[in-house]
Amino acid sequence: MPPSPQPLSRILAADATIAAWDARRRREEVLTQLVRRYLPRALAARVRAADVDGAELTLLAEAGAIAAIVRQRTPDLLIALRNDGWQFSGIRMRVQVRNDPVPAQKPVGIQPNRDALKPLAELARGLPVSPLKRSLERLLRKIG
Repeated sequence: MPPSPQPLSRILAADATIAAWDARRRREEVLTQLVRRYLPRALAARVRAADVDGAELTLLAEAGAIAAIVRQRTPDLLIALRNDGWQFSGIRMRVQVRNDPVPAQKPVGIQPNRDALKPLAELARGLPVSPLKRSLERLLRKIG
């Protein structure tokens, strides 16, 4: 009889390496939320905790200007983190520019239905010589 299926969380927790990675990720998430609580909203979304294993906390910023502003606030951040039970000797800032490329979108060509063009063609044939007639004929040539 095959063994019953186990939840993925139990399987991942059984592997020591993956469990350690998950624990680190959770610590980083907790610290990121704490740091963001003590920063202005405009800065908070652009800063995250990266390395929380040592005595020094490493924060990542999306730009050098953001890192400079956060660096000026490190004494206040250290005090706030100590009040929350985290004992760090210092905060180190790193800039990690995120370059999320915009996915290239393939241009969608106009693929008209031939039956939908018939009324336009009839209209163009029935019009007297005019700019409208020339425009409709040119449009029909391009599309058709």
